[in-house]
Amino acid sequence: MKRELKIKYYVRYMDDFILLLDNKDECKEIKNKLVNFLGNYLHIELNSKSRYYPSKMGVNFCGYRTFCTHRLLRTSSKIKIKKKVKCWNKLYHSNKLDFHSALQSLNAWIGHSSHCNSYHLQKKILRKCDFLIWQ
Repeated sequence: MKRELKIKYYVRYMDDFILLLDNKDECKEIKNKLVNFLGNYLHIELNSKSRYYPSKMGVNFCGYRTFCTHRLLRTSSKIKIKKKVKCWNKLYHSNKLDFHSALQSLNAWIGHSSHCNSYHLQKKILRKCDFLIWQ
């Protein structure tokens, strides 16, 4: 991608990838080259889910909405963690919270969200956790 096609913005995770290009015509040209290469040399095909999207929309990929200049967390991830925090707070106030499990889940979410522009969101979520001790 980078060497032969000179693609500047190319992201890959396992067998999935995204390309960020300047315009739709360039996308069509690169896609045709990819289809030919994959078919002729690797004997595989692109998934039917392959699509073109305007860059201003961002690309929903690997848990993030990826733009040319930055990455944001998926909205569904934000909603899920807020629901979990609410649930954990209820359990905490009724003395039924499994701290170990809650902290593991919270740390996993922080690890995931730390790979995008989410510093303020992380702080907001952590402040809402009644079961955490702040000094």
